Amino acid sequence: MLVKLHPVSSFTTNIANMERYDRTYGHLYNATGYTDRMTGDELGVFYLKKKGPFWVVSSVGSGP
Repeated sequence: MLVKLHPVSSFTTNIANMERYDRTYGHLYNATGYTDRMTGDELGVFYLKKKGPFWVVSSVGSGP
């Protein structure tokens, strides 16, 4: 959200851990209240995966 220059969205978006882990993609999270300004679509869910000391978004979609 901050990378895409949506600083207000980082305060208004609710992010919840879905308690799922995938070996390929990482940890699954659900985001509600975030709409991408470029596409107009709601973010839905995303996977975070740890690569070395960093956490990266490995996949984004509308649902598992």
